[in-house]
Amino acid sequence: MLSKLIALFALLSVAAGPVNLSIDQEATKKIASGDPSFLGGFEIYRAGVKEAPLALLLDRKGDGHNIASYLWGASLGRDEILYALRRLEEQYMEPSWCLPLPPAALRVVNRKGEVLGYVYTSLRQIFMERKGEEVKVFLPDHSPCDGDGWEEIPSPPRP
Repeated sequence: MLSKLIALFALLSVAAGPVNLSIDQEATKKIASGDPSFLGGFEIYRAGVKEAPLALLLDRKGDGHNIASYLWGASLGRDEILYALRRLEEQYMEPSWCLPLPPAALRVVNRKGEVLGYVYTSLRQIFMERKGEEVKVFLPDHSPCDGDGWEEIPSPPRP
């Protein structure tokens, strides 16, 4: 009886479609390798600065949805994408960044279950907003660990 319940649950999970912000292993491999045939189907944006990207947002071209909030800026060119991918991997390997996960492609899914794009990142939190069928992905926030020269400069005391 228990095996039948587990099988039913598995079947329902598959039928429900992709889960929002779940890891897509196949997309992760294609993004990490810089697969031009895969990446060519997306407008790609960077969160963070060139030398320290926090995430890449892959917004599917031609689907009528724009999932990037206005703060993401302009889409990247091929060389910028490849450089950002390399830097994301290097930052994950650098202990001072305290990034908890290896870079992975997280699905961005609307209420209909359609995959609109991916967020490629090592972070655990991504902020999104859903209004009807529209989805907006916001910039993630992360700074290196304390003790590595990135400490906050204290404000002078107030009178």
